[in-house]
Amino acid sequence: MTTRTSTIPAPGFSEPTRQAQQTFRAVLDALSRPTRPLPVAGPPEAPASLGPALAAVLLTLLDEECSAWLGGRFADDAELDAWLAFHTGVRRARTAAEADFVVVDAAAAPALEDLAQGSDEEPHRSATVVLDARGCTGDRRWSAHGPGIEGSAVLVAPWADAEFFGRWTRNAAQFPRGVDLLVLDAGSVTGLPRTTRLGPTAPTTEED
Repeated sequence: MTTRTSTIPAPGFSEPTRQAQQTFRAVLDALSRPTRPLPVAGPPEAPASLGPALAAVLLTLLDEECSAWLGGRFADDAELDAWLAFHTGVRRARTAAEADFVVVDAAAAPALEDLAQGSDEEPHRSATVVLDARGCTGDRRWSAHGPGIEGSAVLVAPWADAEFFGRWTRNAAQFPRGVDLLVLDAGSVTGLPRTTRLGPTAPTTEED
């Protein structure tokens, strides 16, 4: 007789209520203060593909009432699939266009215009992109303007490709519709809501 054994998913939050509240507050603050990285602490035993900060955000935002599409290096991760199912119960979308949350690494990020945009009547039905920026290098940066930014701020975006500026400009122009972006690094989250406008950075001088 063969005895079947199952692998128990790695732990989630050790104090679910308190840690989820802290992470949710960090996400809200990041979206209300665009371009500013805010610290996020997560479960140290999360799946290796996620890391603590990204794991914390997924544990907080995903549940059985929403759908998520995982792309790039997250797409065929059996450990991650089991962990998300066990801790969140999130439904898996068949395509990125159908998902409430799109979880990807920078190399696999889909075009913003291909994702759920919401409507003028129900803008909250748009997608949120949760982008893993760990390990990204580069010096792309833009000046950012909009709600939550006093004057202007600089968005440092080593994760952005050559098409991002144009796509974000079109995304912001269709407000109240449009996609929101959460960028996760090893221990922080940066928000870029659809209300944020990007432009070229001011030239620097030798005195700067």
